[in-house]
Amino acid sequence: QRLRQELNALRSDANKDRLTGLLNRAALEDYLAAATDGCVAMVDVDHFKTVNDTHGHGVGDRVLKAVASALADACAPHVVGRWGGEEFVVLFERSDLVAAQAKVDQARSVLAGKRLRLRENDKPLGSVTFSAGVAARRGRLPEDWISAADELLYRAKAQGRNQVVAERALVDVAAAVAR
Repeated sequence: QRLRQELNALRSDANKDRLTGLLNRAALEDYLAAATDGCVAMVDVDHFKTVNDTHGHGVGDRVLKAVASALADACAPHVVGRWGGEEFVVLFERSDLVAAQAKVDQARSVLAGKRLRLRENDKPLGSVTFSAGVAARRGRLPEDWISAADELLYRAKAQGRNQVVAERALVDVAAAVAR
């Protein structure tokens, strides 16, 4: 019984990102491969390199934890994980683009509204924001699904950052049907 518990704990630890406690990329890839529908959001912290270069990696780590917390809270019970570096992924199974975009935008808004401070001297760090892209599965292979969300993420960055961009045509159709 004890050995079984230890093995389960090791399996769980192997699927977690050590810094944020969220799922890691390998676990996310398994979830994406198993998903048959829904939406995926690719999230990237805005100007993260500047945070690390200006304030150091310790502050950068705290920023990543704040982003992870905002996403996990706003997007629960959906699957949230750290893709790598300052990128996160949220898998919304059995969810449409409108709902997925709204949840990610809620996390973005909450995070942007926080005024983080440096522990060392209590000086303001300023607001932390992220950009995100949301794509529907639409029969895509997992890597194409992620690629579609990533392209939308870069559109959000190009349009000024601190925003969530979803596949518009599908969002517009869903909104019209809801009316």
